[in-house]
Amino acid sequence: MAERGDTGFKVTDRRKYNPDGSPRESAEPEAETVVNEAEAPAPIREAPAPIPEPPANNVLSFPGEAAKKQPEPVPRASASETRAAEPGPNAAQVAAGHAEQAYNQARGPNSARLPEASFLSLVNMLGVEAAMHLGLIQTQGEEPLPVDTEAARHLLDMLGILQTKTRGNLTAEENNLFESMLADLRMQFVAVSRRR
Repeated sequence: MAERGDTGFKVTDRRKYNPDGSPRESAEPEAETVVNEAEAPAPIREAPAPIPEPPANNVLSFPGEAAKKQPEPVPRASASETRAAEPGPNAAQVAAGHAEQAYNQARGPNSARLPEASFLSLVNMLGVEAAMHLGLIQTQGEEPLPVDTEAARHLLDMLGILQTKTRGNLTAEENNLFESMLADLRMQFVAVSRRR
């Protein structure tokens, strides 16, 4: 095979990154390869789509991940700066304040037949309803309610969310009662589910 002379066709490597993903040094001379015309690839007819620049921290992400990322936290201002910069209450806050004030005036004194509203009474109400769905509580003289594990599971999940959201904000008594009641109901749910 006869050797051809230099055709003047050259290939320039203009990639911005090394094969290992690290950025190439800008001072590094571009690698050039002279290709024989017979070995040259077919010419590209359309320009490739531009490659977006990676973020400054050199972490590559998949398309769509940028929308999922949370914005970086803003440094907190001092209390005096916050008070000076805070605008007054918005319309929703004002309306909520008026509604609460009107409710407190309209409700009057607490009823003697109902207990004071508290966090434990809310938790107890949800727990009793879950126990009823599990068939653990029955009203005397009435036919037993059918067991509804799906409704019981929903109520137990709601209690679990409530426990997670209030963690660290409860008194020791509230926390102990809540944990023991939820653990007992979950074990009862497992026992009822196995019997079915």
